[in-house]
Amino acid sequence: MEPVCSRKTSSIIRTRMTRALILLLVAANLAAPQTRRPRKPAPPAPTAAKSDQTSWPLETLKVEGNHNYTSAQILAVAGLRIGQTVGDPEFEAARQRLDATGVFDRVGFRFTPAKDGKGIDGKFEIFEMGQMFPIRFEDLPVADAQVREFLKQKDPLFAPKIPATKRELDRYAQWITEFVTQPVIAKLTNEGSPDLMILFRPAKPKPSVARVIFKDTGDLPSGLLQTAMYGVAIGVVYGEPQFRLLLDTTIRPLYDAKGMIRVSFPKIETELAKDVTGIVVTVQVEPGPVYNLGKVAIQGVDPDSLPKLAKLTSGKPVNFDEVKAAQERIADTMHRTGYIQATSEVKRDVHDAEKTVDVTIAVTPGPQFAMGKLDIVNLDIETEPVIRKLWGLQPGKPFNTDYPQHFLDRVKEQGIFDNLKATRAETKVNQKENTVDVTLYFNK
Repeated sequence: MEPVCSRKTSSIIRTRMTRALILLLVAANLAAPQTRRPRKPAPPAPTAAKSDQTSWPLETLKVEGNHNYTSAQILAVAGLRIGQTVGDPEFEAARQRLDATGVFDRVGFRFTPAKDGKGIDGKFEIFEMGQMFPIRFEDLPVADAQVREFLKQKDPLFAPKIPATKRELDRYAQWITEFVTQPVIAKLTNEGSPDLMILFRPAKPKPSVARVIFKDTGDLPSGLLQTAMYGVAIGVVYGEPQFRLLLDTTIRPLYDAKGMIRVSFPKIETELAKDVTGIVVTVQVEPGPVYNLGKVAIQGVDPDSLPKLAKLTSGKPVNFDEVKAAQERIADTMHRTGYIQATSEVKRDVHDAEKTVDVTIAVTPGPQFAMGKLDIVNLDIETEPVIRKLWGLQPGKPFNTDYPQHFLDRVKEQGIFDNLKATRAETKVNQKENTVDVTLYFNK
């Protein structure tokens, strides 16, 4: 009889057979050759540049953006030459030379292949300083032209205007100091000029005017001129441009009043005063001939409405004091008829051959203003109506600038109020409606 296996024994046998089968399959798999996925081919290495050349012959060279300086001046500082073999290092060195001058805000460059393919075309891009100022010399021991010629030799970028940077001012002051052999300072100023400028002058303080002497004064006594200048010039720091302005505003009108409208002051000399601290200024005068008044005209208003106010007589020596008085009379008349913003100027038309001067008073009337409302302050309900009734300038009528004060003066003269201490008038202009409101103040 065959032996019979139990369930437990059968299960163990199956398990062992399964493990053996797995081991056989793993061994077979390890013995078989391995198959790998093919790799992608590596990309080709970049091709080498055909040439490693970094510099080429310079065929053309231009400048863009310059206004105060010429292209020749800029290229002289840059130092590059046509035909020179250049590249980025040479252009950068040239740019630094231009930047080192301190007169440019920025400097750039670029170069491109020339049309013939044999060289390059170069260009400098210049950005000049935003503000440039003219230069002036004062109290130097040499002529201005000599200083300018010297600066041209020192600075290839010398120009009529320079920037007011500290580096530029210090450099120019040092050069001028070297030329005139005395310390020179520089400053940005508008002394003696309506516009800003750069002034170079000796570093020592300016002297003050101690005395003014006039020579060859013609029909006007020299004492009269000295007295006129005493109040405006004595003790003032001397500078010829400012002193000449004083001559034009103080002395010239004295000659204009005598018809000598071509008076000039060709020579001004200075020397140290011996008895006081300061300098003596000697002014040479050329009075010139006497001119007669020619034609008189009034512009800007009805030519027939104001001629009598001028009161100027043609054919006699012109007197510009009288012309000014006529100008003021015309202005007063305009103001009394509502043209409270009227202005005027005197124009001269000089005829040197005939020794005559035609005078035109050009008036700008502006809008005509009317009387607005009237306010009265510090009067009771009984006296205010009396004053309001006396007021004669009615709303809507042309406003008279003289009337408010004239009215208050009349009230005082008539003695309408007892113990009236003070009065005053205020006006308020309404630009939109072209009216003038008046407020009267009474203090008892």
